[in-house]
Amino acid sequence: MKSGAKFNSVAVAMIVSLALTGCESIQPNGTVPQEYKSGQAVFHKICANCHGPDADGSIKRAPALTQSIYFKGNFDDRKIRRTILKGSPSGAMPSQKNRVEKSEVKEIVKYLRYLQKEKRGEDQTMSG
Repeated sequence: MKSGAKFNSVAVAMIVSLALTGCESIQPNGTVPQEYKSGQAVFHKICANCHGPDADGSIKRAPALTQSIYFKGNFDDRKIRRTILKGSPSGAMPSQKNRVEKSEVKEIVKYLRYLQKEKRGEDQTMSG
């Protein structure tokens, strides 16, 4: 194997490794009350790499989970848990069951609902 090809293989392996572990580098933009901090930490470890900090969709790999389509009346807690554990029906989001405990999934849902409630409040303030 030529040294250039060997270097390229190592570079590709490093990039893939960083992509798979890059979640830790995404930090939340906002602070949350103590009861949501556990969910915030798990979300930023598991989900933020695609859904963006604070589920805002700014990474552009996955949708903002603070959009009204994901609010409780449209997307219930069971559906969020199922999507995290089994992946999305379209296959766009892979299963995270090997990366997260069921108790952590509950905390993620609680955190998302808090963010959505805050977003709804912002939207009403802007339109009102």
